[in-house]
Amino acid sequence: MSKMGGSILKVNVAVAIVTYIWIHNVAFDIPIFIWTNVHTHIIGPSTIRLCYPEWDGIYLIVARITNFYVPLTIMWISNIGIIYKLKRIMSRVILLYIYISFKS
Repeated sequence: MSKMGGSILKVNVAVAIVTYIWIHNVAFDIPIFIWTNVHTHIIGPSTIRLCYPEWDGIYLIVARITNFYVPLTIMWISNIGIIYKLKRIMSRVILLYIYISFKS
């Protein structure tokens, strides 16, 4: 019988993937903080100020895709793999329980 719970994605690999994603996000966000021009507007007669950055459209799209959608896709794939593995293990346990209950 094969080892139950064995996985291709070990803890060290998962930690490395999460660390890479964090480093990648920080690397994409640093230029935004350094080179972005910030514009301010005063709203109405009060002293409320509205601040917004001037973005480069292409950089913003690439940053959103790499910082949000790529990690989201990785998490979805990982969760689907976990759910699939749990269903497989549950079906094995149910079949083993049925086999043991009919045997005795």
